[in-house]
Amino acid sequence: MILNPAFTLCFLLNGEDVLMLHRKFPPNQGLWNGVGGHIEPGETARKAVIREVAEETGYRVGDPQFAGLLTWDGFEIPPGGIAIFTVEVPHREFVSNHEGELAWVSREWACTAPEVVDNIHIFLPKVLSGGEPLHYHFSYQEGVRIRDLIEPLPADFDPERPYLPEAGFEEEQRGEYLLSFDKDRLQLDRVVDYLAQQSYWAKGRPTEVIETSIHTSVCLGIYHQGEQVAFARLVTDQATFAWLCDVFVDPAQRGQGLGKWLVEAAAHYTDRMGIKRTLLATRDAHGLYEYYGDYSPLEVPGKWMSRIHPDQKK
Repeated sequence: MILNPAFTLCFLLNGEDVLMLHRKFPPNQGLWNGVGGHIEPGETARKAVIREVAEETGYRVGDPQFAGLLTWDGFEIPPGGIAIFTVEVPHREFVSNHEGELAWVSREWACTAPEVVDNIHIFLPKVLSGGEPLHYHFSYQEGVRIRDLIEPLPADFDPERPYLPEAGFEEEQRGEYLLSFDKDRLQLDRVVDYLAQQSYWAKGRPTEVIETSIHTSVCLGIYHQGEQVAFARLVTDQATFAWLCDVFVDPAQRGQGLGKWLVEAAAHYTDRMGIKRTLLATRDAHGLYEYYGDYSPLEVPGKWMSRIHPDQKK
C-alpha cells in the first residue's frame, strides 16, 4: 500500500471547464491529464501541488482541496501513489510549459473523451461531485487497465504528511542542476534523439528498443530548469553485476562537470548495492571513467567473450 505518494495531480476549475494538459512525455504520453508532478523530499503534497501548478500553468493558488489518493500496479512505471487535488481559479489565462499543450475543456469531455487518460473517467466524476476523498487503485496488464478498486482512504493515510523517499531513491541538487534516478522524470524524446540520431554507438536504434531498455534498467538523468540534459543507464541484476552504458551529456551543456557527476553517481549506486563488478565500453573517455568511477582495463581480456545476435552480424 502506497501511503506516502510521491506525486500530485491537480484539476484546475473555472466555471464548467477543467484545465487539462496534453502530455508530451511518458507516462501517459499523447493523452490528456491534469497538471502536477513530483513531491520533493520533505515537502507536503499540498505545498508540492501549489508549486507545480505555478510552474506548469502560471496560476498562483492558495488553497487546493485534497480530493483523493490514486495508486496503481502493473503500469508502465513502477507502483506508486498520487495525491489528487482540485482548485478554482478566477480567470482562464495560463502560461505555456514544456510538458505539453494546455487547454480548457468541458467537465463532461474530461470525464468521457477517449483522448483522456482512461482512469480519469473513473475517478474524476466522483472528485468533481464534491464527495469525500476516496482511494482509487488501478491494476494494469500489458498496458490495459484490468481492475478498478474504489474504497475509503486508508485509516493511517495523512495527506499533510511530508514526503519521505523510500530507501534507494536518489536525487541530488547542484545549483540549477538536478540528478535523479527516478525514471518518471526521463524525457524520452530527448533520450531517443541523442541515442538514435547523435551517438556513435546507438545510431539508428529503434524507439521501441530504447523504451524497453529504459524500462528494464536503472537509469540516471540530469535536468536543468526542467529539461533533461544528460543520461546514463545501468543494466544490472542489482546483486553481482552491472554494465554502465548509453552515457551522454547534451553538447550545449558540456563543460559543466555533468559527465563526471553521472559516473560518480552510478559508482555510488553499485557500491551501495554491493555489486562486485561493473563493466563499460568507451571509445575515447577512458580517463573520465578511471578518475571519477575507479574503472580500469580488464585484468585478463582474453577471458571475456561476447555473442552478437545472428541478425546483427555484419
